[in-house]
Amino acid sequence: KYQPTMATAVSSNMSTDNKSSTPEGGEVDTVYNELLNFLKATRADLRKAAADATLATLVSSSSSSSSDDDGADEATSTAINNEAAQRLTTLNAIHPLCRIASTLSPDHGSISALAALSVLSSHDLVGNQSIEDFLDAKGVGRMLEIALSSPPTPVSTAASVSALASDNKEEPSKVAEEWKVWRQQVNYACALLANATRTERGAIDFIGLSFPDEAVPSNLSRKTDESKEEEEKEADDDNVGASAYGKRETKPTATLLLSRFLNPSFIDTSSPAHDRAVASMSAKTGMDDLEEYDSDDDNNLDDESNNNELEPQKMDPMSEEYYDPYQHVAAVIMNIAQLDTGREFLLRLIHSSKKSSDNKKLDSIDEEKKDNNTQSTSHLQSLLPQLTSPNLHRRQGIAGTLKNCCFSRDSIWWLLNIVQMDKSLLLTLAGPEELSIDEKVGLDPDYWLLGPQKVREPDSLVRLYVTEALLLLLASGRRARETLRERRTYVIIKLADMVEENEEVSERMLECVQYLRRDEDGTEEGSSDKRAYEKYAKGLLESNAAKNKGLKALPMSTSCDAGEEEDYDNID
Repeated sequence: KYQPTMATAVSSNMSTDNKSSTPEGGEVDTVYNELLNFLKATRADLRKAAADATLATLVSSSSSSSSDDDGADEATSTAINNEAAQRLTTLNAIHPLCRIASTLSPDHGSISALAALSVLSSHDLVGNQSIEDFLDAKGVGRMLEIALSSPPTPVSTAASVSALASDNKEEPSKVAEEWKVWRQQVNYACALLANATRTERGAIDFIGLSFPDEAVPSNLSRKTDESKEEEEKEADDDNVGASAYGKRETKPTATLLLSRFLNPSFIDTSSPAHDRAVASMSAKTGMDDLEEYDSDDDNNLDDESNNNELEPQKMDPMSEEYYDPYQHVAAVIMNIAQLDTGREFLLRLIHSSKKSSDNKKLDSIDEEKKDNNTQSTSHLQSLLPQLTSPNLHRRQGIAGTLKNCCFSRDSIWWLLNIVQMDKSLLLTLAGPEELSIDEKVGLDPDYWLLGPQKVREPDSLVRLYVTEALLLLLASGRRARETLRERRTYVIIKLADMVEENEEVSERMLECVQYLRRDEDGTEEGSSDKRAYEKYAKGLLESNAAKNKGLKALPMSTSCDAGEEEDYDNID
């Protein structure tokens, strides 16, 4: 019933009612053939003009103003020319657009080419074919090179550059413009990677190119030098991506991409888009005014309830939503987690040695061994804080990643007891409701200490992924259910379901409640609640005993025997 969830990042809203006036008959074919020839031109200025024309042909923007009490606000909507998308895909315009995008120079039309590729790869009608052409053009390797390209200045200076740019909006500095262009290019590249990894072929291609040798048991290393030379010859004339697709060397670029995804220095915190994202999160407490906040403005709840997959993320090529250039890496991680190899990479332990100082004297060999123990973590554990990110793309992608990782049944115990994934999942469902004393018993205080300031996840799709991840944990086995009962998971799900307005999410919560409240096979009625309480009480006693371990009881008095009947002072 539950399948690994995949994500897609798209570039704009899809519209089928575009009625732009275009030539008819053979003139149309001539126009598009000429446009394709210009995309393949040797002159850089012709290629740039052709890329700009391609994007303008695909995308048309219209502005509409709406007045309210505060004034007039202008909204820009984007429409896609479906006929142009179909004709460009038929003519295989993906290949020349990939070459233009690989130049990494806005003067050569790279931004327009990247935007056009994102439109075509996310199109409802020609998206799948565009992705196949994109993979044939070795697009994954090209986009990885762009995503991991060096920023204009050291990343430590990004915040100061953005601050200066916000202060001088009328005359931005050259460095600020270079950072703006770089963020835009990286954002499009990561969005294209998210679109490409929707398919199994794209996910496998990404894994084969970006994972370290120890994470990917590949047969590529067994190839002879002759076969490698033949693959090098098949690379494009511009030789972009030849190192990735010619020699087919596996490099740990996935780890580098994750490190950049987790580095907040790349985010432009002075951008108005970032301020709006933070405000949309902090302004919501619980499920109040849910109808006013809708992450997918073009999709109603009925459509969403019939689709468990991540809805296309609306990224308008003409907008400024590239303040977070690596936001779509979350969707890439979510997509590769559909595969066993991707999940193994995320769940694989990373060991780091804990070194002791040379002048430290140890009292015993046991203490020395204890100090020299290695510390272990994983990529998945580093992704958990992203569930509270103000960026919706990050929260959706990581929530789907956690759900996909729950399909690894061999890792359930580790996820519950070491990673404590259930706490991260339940924190997104916990709200500002006041709990009774009975409800707080055995419940982690982090769920209710914030009180009315606790914000429940406002996006229904994130809540759906989180609930389905909990459902997978509950369905994995009896021990997992007993652990979640002991941690009072039912209290959080019950309160979240009471205010849940999405039917699909509410149904998943009901299934979780049925797992939590039912008695296990072969047990008496009410035994699940009794067993959970006994485990909690036992754990509380053990905890208190550990805290009082260093305390010693007063010795019994030796002046008299407890069995004697005479008074302790020998006085009648």
